[in-house]
Amino acid sequence: MEKNRFIHYGSVLLIIAAISAGTLAGVNAMTKGVIAQNNITAANNARTLVLPQAQSFDESQAIQKDEFLFIPGFDGNKKVVGYVVSVNQGGYGGNINFSLGIDLVGKVTGLKVMNHQETPGLGAKITGEEWQKLWIGRDKEYKFDKSVDAFAGATVSPNAVYSGIIRTLSAYAEVTK
Repeated sequence: MEKNRFIHYGSVLLIIAAISAGTLAGVNAMTKGVIAQNNITAANNARTLVLPQAQSFDESQAIQKDEFLFIPGFDGNKKVVGYVVSVNQGGYGGNINFSLGIDLVGKVTGLKVMNHQETPGLGAKITGEEWQKLWIGRDKEYKFDKSVDAFAGATVSPNAVYSGIIRTLSAYAEVTK
């Protein structure tokens, strides 16, 4: 009698788990395309924000260096005005993904944090517009200044973004040699 009860409850649990898994798989299949399109739209919007001089971008002319893909931005006369690149850098809570704009002389034209898992209220301040604007005009020679570039109680996240910027600008310098 006791054995039958375990089999009964186990079977009910198996059926519930199978229905839940099927429902999740169905929802995932229905939303996968929309999520992918939203990510593409967000990336294109970020490109325009970080390299405002550019009117168009051409991924087919991108330059690969290490893990970076430098996508050229063109002005209205189809002249290259700079490059945009997506950067992944380990932070305090996980990876920080940001878009970076670079002009032809290797200076930052813009920074936009796209995704992160940093601590809310501390490391998450890297998403602040004013903080992101601090990086405009800086180049690979810039040294991290804790009193200017970090937040009280959170230095790991800003330092991680800084490290990602320097890695990217160093790779860009190699590309433009």
